Amino acid sequence: MKAKSDSSKMAALQAEIARLEEVITQKDRFLAMASHEIRSPMNGVFGMADALSRTSLDKKQIRYLSVLRDACDSMLSIANQLLEKGKLDSGQTALIPVDFDLAEFLASLVAEFGARAKSHGLILELDSKILTDSRIRFDKMRLGQVLGNLISNAIRYTDEGRVVVRAILQMTRFGKRQLVLSVEDSGIGIAPDKHEAIFEAFASADPVQSASRGGTGLGLSVVRDLVALMGGTVRVDSTPGLGSTFTVDLLVEAAGSEAREKPAPRRVMPKNLHVLLAEDNDSNAFVFEVLLEDTGIKITRVHNGEQAVIAHGKGGFDLIFMDIQMPVMSGIKATAAIRKAEGNAASPVPIIALSADTVAVQGAEYRTAGFTDAITKPMRQRELLDMLASFGENSG
Repeated sequence: MKAKSDSSKMAALQAEIARLEEVITQKDRFLAMASHEIRSPMNGVFGMADALSRTSLDKKQIRYLSVLRDACDSMLSIANQLLEKGKLDSGQTALIPVDFDLAEFLASLVAEFGARAKSHGLILELDSKILTDSRIRFDKMRLGQVLGNLISNAIRYTDEGRVVVRAILQMTRFGKRQLVLSVEDSGIGIAPDKHEAIFEAFASADPVQSASRGGTGLGLSVVRDLVALMGGTVRVDSTPGLGSTFTVDLLVEAAGSEAREKPAPRRVMPKNLHVLLAEDNDSNAFVFEVLLEDTGIKITRVHNGEQAVIAHGKGGFDLIFMDIQMPVMSGIKATAAIRKAEGNAASPVPIIALSADTVAVQGAEYRTAGFTDAITKPMRQRELLDMLASFGENSG
């Protein structure tokens, strides 16, 4: 009887585990779909804001556009945080280390936030004590998420003064490389009894202040979880009215190769480039065309993956931009079908994924399908032009 009882308990436990795994799977699918559905209209807003910035505007219109872009950045931040938090909670986040130059990475990231800081009347500085040998092997995208969240928070909760990003890379006694990153601001500060609570999901030191400044209460929770995943620690030193300093300590590896990263390609559009765009959303297709207007690039649009496979079979395309979630046939299945049709072709056509999932583009499914590269939505014109330019030498 006891053996039968134990067997029943084991079966019940296995059934419960299976049920929880299915719940997690459904949650991941929901988050991926929600991210796609949110980012698609955001792509239209970002694209049109980008297009407007290249037209003649008076001072009032420039101010309106600045507010619009701030709102867009906030919306994108919220979408990213919700998606990332869901993946972290379900244990689906995997680190993908790459070799990169830390000094160049930090300079580029700080520069990205420069315009936002300036629009808030703030000075954003990078104080880097990395003088030489700054090439490391680490998850570059995750590091950018951590530091980006901290910089964004610092700007959001600072009314005047400056935000300073500091970085130190040094050897430890055990032969490891210790990376210490800190973001220091002259903002409103945080009461000592709130220092631990602010790292909890949907928590904030002052709910009224957070709501008025557009905070979601997720950014620092994502930072804490990502830093823990990377084997590091994060802490805060802050006093109300005297600003805050968030410090992240991590152990990193030296880059596996001495080879330098290739410089970003010069933005020169190849002549007579013919691009196939597979995109089911009319607004997103229009944004794509607007971002590339006056470049001389010919664009042929299809509405789903099946049509993309047929169009590719007829030939004549130098580059394919493939949306991921489309009716009839998804972008991943279409790309796999195109690669199968190409066989061992000496020069397979480059296929660029248009994805709403910043994490999935680095995953095995995309690599297995045969994508050459990816651009995440919402697209920026600069990213699109740089992507096209990088394939220019072998195209026109």
